[in-house]
Amino acid sequence: MKELLNRLIALHKSGEKIQETTLLKTNEQNVTPEWIDTLKENEIFVFGCRNSGRHFDGASNFALKHFGAVMGQREGRQGQSYAIPTIGGTIGLNEISKSVDTFTKYAAEHPELHFLVTPIGCGGGCCEVWEIAPMFRKASKLSNVSLPEDFWIELDKGRIAEIKQKLAVKCDALLDMVSEFFGELRFMRLKMMSPNQLYKELRGKDCHTIPLSEQMEWAEFYDAAITGSWNAEYLINHSAKSAYILLDNKKRVRWIKNRDINWSGFQDLPKEVQKRVHRRECKYTFGIIGEYENGVTKIIWQISPDGRFHYLDKYYGGKTTDEKNIWLQGVIDTNCRFVKKLQINFKED
Repeated sequence: MKELLNRLIALHKSGEKIQETTLLKTNEQNVTPEWIDTLKENEIFVFGCRNSGRHFDGASNFALKHFGAVMGQREGRQGQSYAIPTIGGTIGLNEISKSVDTFTKYAAEHPELHFLVTPIGCGGGCCEVWEIAPMFRKASKLSNVSLPEDFWIELDKGRIAEIKQKLAVKCDALLDMVSEFFGELRFMRLKMMSPNQLYKELRGKDCHTIPLSEQMEWAEFYDAAITGSWNAEYLINHSAKSAYILLDNKKRVRWIKNRDINWSGFQDLPKEVQKRVHRRECKYTFGIIGEYENGVTKIIWQISPDGRFHYLDKYYGGKTTDEKNIWLQGVIDTNCRFVKKLQINFKED
């Protein structure tokens, strides 16, 4: 439990630090300066331009005058600049995205150069930062590409959302584990009760009951706070004001002791069937046959199904097996004590 809580605390703290860690790039050298008037020998000025390649205004005109941009060249490397068409003709977001991918490939192939990307398409191109920035997600992973600070912020929003989603999934899984843990504790509390205490507890529950005569009842209830409560089944003795857990929340009959079983013939059963009995598993039918008579009743425990029918699915076509229909049958009294041990009973259909 301590480990679960520590993991939840760690997830909470990591969530608080997401923005701090993901926005570190805005403090590093890969943020494009707001104003560029000179370039180092290995730096490339990346700008948006008209689809016609006419660099009449804005960053494209500045690139034409200072960084070797070529009039009429609409895309690609030009001197110490690189053009990406963002406006004019049939240019739309899909076309811009393809050009950005072409640029990213070029930048990856030229690690000796450093590319300073300006806010392409977000000025005269009439696009929004949130539309353009995600196109540079792959480029943002290259160490030789600098992006405008607004692009980084927009990209980090996506990263933060993705990380928070992953954290949310992990938190939900951990919370489910915590909930299940406390649910197990609540059922453990029931198991630790005396028969009289359990009787009082069940009297306060909205139980579904089946009368078994002689003031005996078979009962079950659902409680969302108790893990597997829908699996558990109880025997209630109103005369003695006592109750017993016959089937626990994991569909096991742990109250049945080795001394309550006649082990004759078990060595001839399939190994898996033997394991089910030793583990006290009730994967199939378990219950009381008929009503109480003279203070006793029969109890059955199916430890192997008929493989010809049990696995069949009439809609999808299931498999069949050679398993035999095997039951354990015994007799218990009103205090859930065996007066006749469970013994093997083969049933042929």
